[in-house]
Amino acid sequence: LKAGNFNIEDEPCYGRPIEVGCEQLKQIIDQGRNVSTRTIALELDVCQKGIVNTLKRINLTFNFNRCVPHELTAEDKHKRKAACLDLLRDQRKRKFWTELRPVMKNGCITTTQALKEGGQHLGNQQARLQDTP
Repeated sequence: LKAGNFNIEDEPCYGRPIEVGCEQLKQIIDQGRNVSTRTIALELDVCQKGIVNTLKRINLTFNFNRCVPHELTAEDKHKRKAACLDLLRDQRKRKFWTELRPVMKNGCITTTQALKEGGQHLGNQQARLQDTP
């Protein structure tokens, strides 16, 4: 305003544009999925962050330098479910061993429940069975 410019319209800016058209980006990806965001940015003369943001908008991500859909396939869902079940199974095993550790003495497991209830130890029962004809 100090310079006497009272125009309220946006003036063209210097530098590369930030945004990219979705259709234009889809065409480039359809031609070859093994292109990086940097090469796409150089080809379209836009910044790389603009390419990444547009890919997020059209629900695509780059994995291992390949542009892939973000949604999981049925096989991927099955693999994820199997991995989660394995983790749960391992967690249950760890809990079992942590509960069993205090019961183990000198490399053998004692039957603490039978001793608490006044029962006899298994070794004593075997000795009694051998004594009887």
